[in-house]
Amino acid sequence: MLDFLSVLRQKPVLTQTDVKQEGPTMTGGKLNVSAKKGCQKELKGPPFISKPEIILFKDFEVGKTYKKKIILTNISYVTNHCKLLTVSARLKDFISISFEPPGCLSPGMSCDLQAVFQPMINEDLEGELEFSSTTGPFCVPVKCSIKKCDLQVDSPFVDFGSHVVGQTISRTITLTNKGALATVFSLDTSESLPPEPHHVQMSPQDAAKCQEENGQNKPCDTQRSSASSLESAEVQPQQEDEEGVQPVEQQEEAAAGAEAVPEVLLTPDVDSHIDENALDSTSEIRLGNMREGEIGPFQSVKLEVIFTPTIPGEARLLFYIRFSDVNSEPIPIEVRGAAVSVPVWVSEPSMNLKICMFDRLYQDTVVVQSRANTALKLTFEVCQEMKNHIEILPKIGFVQAKSSFNAQLKFLPRRSLPKDAKEFFDRDTGVLEVPLTVNVSGQVQPVPFTVQAIVTSSDLHFDQTQVDFGSCSIYHSVRSRIHVTNRSLLPQDFGFTGIPEFIEVQPNDGFGTLLPQETTAIDLIFSAKKAKKYHFQLICKSGINRDFPLTCRAVGVHPPLELSCSLVQFRATAVGDHSTALLHLIHRPPPDHGPSKQPVPPVEGKAAAPVGPRLFSFSLPQDSDISISPPAGRLLLGERCPVQVTFRPRLSEQDIKAEAWRLVQRAELQPEDTATERQAQREDVPPESSTGQRTCANTETGKVPDDPSEDHPAPDPDPDPDPDPDPDPDPDPDPMDIQPQSEQYEQGRASLLSSFTRRYQEFTVPCLVSDPLEAQPSWSPSNTLYLKLQCPAVQPPLVVISESGRPILDFHQVAVGEKVIKKCTVQNICTETLELSSSLLDVHGPFSLLNALRCIRPGEKHTLLVAFSPGLSRKFQETLEVQSQRMSLQISVCGEGVAPDVSCSHPGGVLDFGHVMEKDSVCQVLKLQNRSAVQVGFRVRLAGLAPSGPWSGPDVLDLLQGTDIQPTVGAQSSSGLSGFSVVPAEGSVAPGQTEDISVAFRPHQPSELCRARLTVELMDGRTVCEVDVKGAAASHNVYVCGADPPTLPVESLVPPLTTAPPPTGASEAHTSIPVTLTLKARCDAGVVQPVVRGLQVGCIRSTQSSKKSADFHWDHVTSLQQQGFSVEPIRGSVEAGHTRTISITWRPQRGHKPYDVVHSCVSLTLKGDHIHVYRVTLLALVSNASD
Repeated sequence: MLDFLSVLRQKPVLTQTDVKQEGPTMTGGKLNVSAKKGCQKELKGPPFISKPEIILFKDFEVGKTYKKKIILTNISYVTNHCKLLTVSARLKDFISISFEPPGCLSPGMSCDLQAVFQPMINEDLEGELEFSSTTGPFCVPVKCSIKKCDLQVDSPFVDFGSHVVGQTISRTITLTNKGALATVFSLDTSESLPPEPHHVQMSPQDAAKCQEENGQNKPCDTQRSSASSLESAEVQPQQEDEEGVQPVEQQEEAAAGAEAVPEVLLTPDVDSHIDENALDSTSEIRLGNMREGEIGPFQSVKLEVIFTPTIPGEARLLFYIRFSDVNSEPIPIEVRGAAVSVPVWVSEPSMNLKICMFDRLYQDTVVVQSRANTALKLTFEVCQEMKNHIEILPKIGFVQAKSSFNAQLKFLPRRSLPKDAKEFFDRDTGVLEVPLTVNVSGQVQPVPFTVQAIVTSSDLHFDQTQVDFGSCSIYHSVRSRIHVTNRSLLPQDFGFTGIPEFIEVQPNDGFGTLLPQETTAIDLIFSAKKAKKYHFQLICKSGINRDFPLTCRAVGVHPPLELSCSLVQFRATAVGDHSTALLHLIHRPPPDHGPSKQPVPPVEGKAAAPVGPRLFSFSLPQDSDISISPPAGRLLLGERCPVQVTFRPRLSEQDIKAEAWRLVQRAELQPEDTATERQAQREDVPPESSTGQRTCANTETGKVPDDPSEDHPAPDPDPDPDPDPDPDPDPDPDPMDIQPQSEQYEQGRASLLSSFTRRYQEFTVPCLVSDPLEAQPSWSPSNTLYLKLQCPAVQPPLVVISESGRPILDFHQVAVGEKVIKKCTVQNICTETLELSSSLLDVHGPFSLLNALRCIRPGEKHTLLVAFSPGLSRKFQETLEVQSQRMSLQISVCGEGVAPDVSCSHPGGVLDFGHVMEKDSVCQVLKLQNRSAVQVGFRVRLAGLAPSGPWSGPDVLDLLQGTDIQPTVGAQSSSGLSGFSVVPAEGSVAPGQTEDISVAFRPHQPSELCRARLTVELMDGRTVCEVDVKGAAASHNVYVCGADPPTLPVESLVPPLTTAPPPTGASEAHTSIPVTLTLKARCDAGVVQPVVRGLQVGCIRSTQSSKKSADFHWDHVTSLQQQGFSVEPIRGSVEAGHTRTISITWRPQRGHKPYDVVHSCVSLTLKGDHIHVYRVTLLALVSNASD
């Protein structure tokens, strides 16, 4: 590259004699060079020189554009000129020259040109630019070079020298790319260069296939290697222009030379597949982590070679640096090193102390062997982190020739080991691995050895270190359970010693053995002997004589409250009914408490506490049929609190599902022919359902439940009185899969109710009592009272068969103002006739019972009609009791009133349809959106509003101007019909949905005052939106608006009289329409500001008119300009469906007197489907800013 640049820098020197000799041989239109003399001097070389001498485009990229400026200087001795003749044929497609001939140039003068290079191919290009001058032609050479690689290493040979076995030495090789082309390199550790490849001519398709196969068999991922190499390599950038990463190609695929037919190199597979992991594990000389990567242009990469001798002797390694660039040859690198033996070593390089505990001393012996012929000095070194835990005695010693030396290792792991030795100790596993060294005098490499141990704790961990038994009655015992865990990796014995007489430790009286990481439960049982405070400590000792204290405390007290009855026996209550019992909770004063006596302390040795109020709370068992009211409360001294206990027997959901599953299994076992015969014999059995399931008779009662066709249940005619009650069910289905809303669930519930005989249960309910004078109440077990309940349940005579058998009538959400009716069906399942009655619902509430109750016989049903009509937006709930002589069935009625949230897309005000031709129809859509969670009904009212009195002209003007005063307008046709219509007139909007309301305008005759009022109301009478709809009707497709409103009488509904047909022909006279436009200029501080007003000219889009546009023009505009008026534009056109504004500006002329009115008239002609002439009267005046 340097030689090439030196050649380019050489200046060509031609004498006049040389030019003359070459002149006759030049062809191709070149001019002969003739010798000219100026100022008695002879010209040597070309008449012009260029700067630069060679136009060089170096390291170009295809697709980019390069520009260079060249300066041509006249070095001849005469006035000269230059002209560009041509560019070399090789460069014509890529180089363009921007050059303007400068004309005659005196000696020493220069001109410039610009060369633009746009490469399209990636190859070197050479040529020249040919110029002509007065003294002859000359050329400027052009050279274009692509990017190339120039790879070198600082040293092809690495010699490590001699080193002791076990040492690690590294050397660095610097690979430098002095070229501008990036390439990917890889290190090949083959023993020798690959054999000479055989070039085989192949077709392009076969060559591409081979390249794909070779790319798939590469031993490593190129992109991963490049990423790893960039992290570990030290890259030295030398130029800011960096190329992108190119894909790595195997060296075997590179073809020699640029040929049209690709060549494939056939080499042995052994050289291309080398196991790098095997080389790393067996070779003493290995390469660093940088095995392959990318080297950019003008960059260098450092490659590391590591020598780790393991066996005495000489080691060699030959490897090659291969490149993806086909023009770069592999670079061989030879590495050599020698290893010698270590004279001193440790006989046990890894000392395993196994499992050790903290704060316990462990010892072992370190044996050092020597093969040297002389005595050597040994120094044992312990790292700074482990000096408080490991000690080797003696620290310094001498090992005799060919002998051994013993040192004592003492290991005492302290609690600070995890903090001191973070690098060597793992907190999670407890593994300790400490590297230690023995320094030998005269030996560079110290002798390493390792101490390994698993350090574990000797702690016994209690889940609680303080046990609070709380307040305990002197008549009861309190148990507190604690858990102890052995956190050591070794088994440990433990035992509680010195236990007081009021404490008992179980099991095994507090003694036992814990395995590693084992947790066991220990019960501490406290029995207070007297009412006082107890503070004591339990000591748990481990097998290594470590003490673990456990602090305990308790308070012995007397119960403060009393129940009037501790046993409640309920009557036989039907399932679905309820029974109540009333008892009292009494807060009696202590026996020694009187008006003149001091308060008695509840605990001996404690200051007397005032006898204050007590809190109580009943703790009911889960999923029970018992409820207590109040469940909690507060009692003052001497106060009695009534407590109501309610028993509501019910069927458990699990039993209902099990019974439903049993009925399904039994129905599947019965043969089809038996079912058909039974259906024919009796009519009271319901037919087979669509799902293939049957209603089966209950085997225990012999009755068929829920049969509406008979008043009395019929016996089961099944000849088999004792069918198999437990058939072998299918193991796959599960009874819990039956849904509560399903038919099987209702059949199971009905079967259980019909077969229900009697059930007896007993419950013991604790009543927790708090301690007095505590901000946060505590519930002491010693103060707890216990209430025993005996609950018998029997079969109900009346059941609900609707709503899946649940006595709940839920209306869910209903819009305010609407009414919803639901049914609730009850059935008499007993053998007696029931006389039904009901409780009263709230007369001011939203619920009401619509039908009367009657007497029902056994098996009959009765339906209750309940209506829900909410008037407020809130939740409602009441209880309806259906009473009979044997039970009272409670039905919960609930619902929620929801305020409808309906909005309209139109904000209200005026809905303007604009100008519409008569008999045409225009439609606009209003959207109603329901944001509430319920369906909301609506109705639309559209009325043409008639005035209540005579209508004057100013009311009409207010309407046209759109002021706040909205006058009403009557019908817009002589027939009395309105031009507006709306669809639909009423409907409903689903939750979260929208509903479109279409408003149509179809005028029957021309009118400027078409108006109606549209109101959207909800069913509760609330108005959603109120819109005034207005429009204008025209008989032709052109109109003018924006002028001053005239003072007109109320528009008449009577069409104008026509006495004669309008004249036709070219001489047709057009009636002018008067229009007035007032312009008021402001005078502020003596300065009159010009005023601008606009007139809108519109064209209606209609199918009745064939004209798609309208034209307008002003007549006699010159007279307006004399009075200060200006009109813009004077003429123009308007497309159908659009309007165009005409700006009229008035600038008062000099000498204009204030309050003088300038008056001028001008004609405005509109040409659409008909010609309209408007007589526009312009009135202009000046007013003060305060007016």
